[in-house]
Amino acid sequence: MMEALAAGELRPLREWLAGLQVETDRLVVLPQWDVHPVPDQPSPGRRSVDRTEAAIAEILRQWEKAAIAPGGVPFLLLFVLTAVEAEWNISYHFEPLWETLEAAAQCVRERGARLEAADQVAGRAVVALMESVAAQIHAENAMVTGQLEAQQAALDAAVVKAREAGELARRAADGLPDISRYLLARIAEIDDVCGVAVARAVRGVREFLATGEPLDEAIAQIEVAEDGGHVTDFGYLSEIRAHRLALVSLAERKDDPWLRVDHGKIVYLYPFAVRGVPPQEVLDAVATRCADWALGGTRPVSVNSSLNLDDVWHGSDAFERRYGGALVELPDVLVSSVDGRPLDQVRAEIRFSRLGNHYVRFSREIVDASPADLYAAMLRAAPEYGAARVAFRDGRSARWRRLSELALNLAEDVCECLGDTGGRDGSRALASPGMFHVVVAVNAASTTLGPAGDARQEVRTAAGLQGVMGTQLLTNPVTHLIGSIVEWARYTRASDLTTTITGLTGEQIVRTSNTTAIIAPGMPEFAHNGRGHVVEFVASLDGLFTGWSLELVDHYQRVEAFRARVDTAERNPGGSSQALRALARELDAERTRLNDFAMSVRSTITLIRSPSLVSSPVVADVLRMVLDGSTFHQRTTELNAMIEEVAKDQLGSSIAKLARQREEQETREEEQREGRQRAKLEVFLAVIAGAGMSGVVQVLQAGFFQSRDAAIWATGSVSAIGIAALALGYFFWPRGRR
Repeated sequence: MMEALAAGELRPLREWLAGLQVETDRLVVLPQWDVHPVPDQPSPGRRSVDRTEAAIAEILRQWEKAAIAPGGVPFLLLFVLTAVEAEWNISYHFEPLWETLEAAAQCVRERGARLEAADQVAGRAVVALMESVAAQIHAENAMVTGQLEAQQAALDAAVVKAREAGELARRAADGLPDISRYLLARIAEIDDVCGVAVARAVRGVREFLATGEPLDEAIAQIEVAEDGGHVTDFGYLSEIRAHRLALVSLAERKDDPWLRVDHGKIVYLYPFAVRGVPPQEVLDAVATRCADWALGGTRPVSVNSSLNLDDVWHGSDAFERRYGGALVELPDVLVSSVDGRPLDQVRAEIRFSRLGNHYVRFSREIVDASPADLYAAMLRAAPEYGAARVAFRDGRSARWRRLSELALNLAEDVCECLGDTGGRDGSRALASPGMFHVVVAVNAASTTLGPAGDARQEVRTAAGLQGVMGTQLLTNPVTHLIGSIVEWARYTRASDLTTTITGLTGEQIVRTSNTTAIIAPGMPEFAHNGRGHVVEFVASLDGLFTGWSLELVDHYQRVEAFRARVDTAERNPGGSSQALRALARELDAERTRLNDFAMSVRSTITLIRSPSLVSSPVVADVLRMVLDGSTFHQRTTELNAMIEEVAKDQLGSSIAKLARQREEQETREEEQREGRQRAKLEVFLAVIAGAGMSGVVQVLQAGFFQSRDAAIWATGSVSAIGIAALALGYFFWPRGRR
């Protein structure tokens, strides 16, 4: 069982614990962010939920079952630790991991004294290793948030705790030798080799970036850890190798020019759409009622009925359509580390557009930023940023873990306020934490020789940044996965600033999947702002397309329901044509709605593409090129294809099938009506015939019994009546239908 555990295989340990009636499934879910901390309860989604108390209760419930066997509790704790590490491999939601480990440690503090001596020592050893793992998670959290100092401190703490675990494991060797050997193997692997080497690497990187101190010693220590034969697990080896290659990349460029952003701006955009409320109604509600809305637990600082765009957005559209809207300013947002150290302060706004491309916007200035500073700032937008403390500066709001969580919360609050203050019921925000965009504007830049050089060389055009260390941050997207210290040092540099969008007065705009860099050192700030409006406009279109796509899904679902009803009508030919006509009217109404939606979408897309959206041909050209560099055209093509599929293939086929059914049903009903009418006529004629026959008989009787002339007259009259009846019968005899 211990050999399997050392190889990362949990099944034998799980089966052993199951033999003690331990419900391992309830322990596995404790560190999972998307599962409620109390099993059998609904999932909390991405909300931050403190699960420490629930985890303590669950571990203690299983504790009583495991405690009946020697080594049961230490094995139970090892199972919890392994479950946490398994979740750590796939998640950046670190809080559930810390809370589960803390819960296990609390259980040992509360119940550990009741265990046998060997189990007590082994349990404390496992807890010390848990504390080491918790510190390692803190180190990774610091790495993905760009905090090298905090990363080094956490690694040092992890080493101390791992050594404590090793000492306790040696003391447990007599009573529980298998657990002792396993723990000591873990310590030798993580502490003596990996932990010390990575901590030294982080310290070396800090010294290199601050003073230019060579990285040779740090690289050598990592090489010893990698090649010394003490670490055999490929996962650990791959992590060490990634750190080494990052340090080598830094060392190779220690004498190159390094980027310094003397002044600039960084903007984090989170687009969203409001479902169920037209954009103009949203703007009307914002203008009249937004000042009293509670957004993220705070109140707006100001509400502006304009987006404060420059005059170039006063276009020449024939229908007087233009980009504009309203701006809601919120208190500044503070970003701090999990232990409360300030990291950043950003300005917060929500921008509402008359086209529907709304977005939450955070921004701040960049002053004298090194590549490491810029890297940390760009990471802050991602939902994988790691755990931090995000709160409005006024202190009246709740705290979030990331800017992306706050942005999503603000979008949801907008829709809730729209419903509460007279908006349409059922309005919902269409947003995603991963649907973000980072805009970096470089107003002034310089280069230094090496990372800590004193002399600076001014950068006058974007071309002056070719080959400069740190420029690769402007040409690569914000990654969702960080695997090594200063990973940005290894970003691709072969195409630095070659994918340009425009180049006026040395300006270049570079766009990736989630970033846009505006590099224009020779451009005044007001001109930078104009370029920024163009870039932000294009980035915010993601929310617009999301709203359109989900509205089209609504149409698709309704059409599918109609298809099911049409198919049911086809299988039930006894239905009335009146019911089919009512269904046809519903289908026509849905076709009208879909046509109106398609016309609105295509009209908006045409406006966005049109040079008349802006008043300047130069800005129109810039907008066109930024659109070309984005996914706008691809998404437009996909959306049009989806509209055509729903309108023609789905809705059109249902309408054609229903029309055929209506014709067949109306034919059957017409034949039934003719049959009933013919039956009535035949009865009526039979009655008339009976009456007529009696009259004929009377005529004949009267004629034959009066005289010979009267008999001839009676016979002729009867013959004439018979001939007339035959003629009329032939004329009115029913013919077959074509």
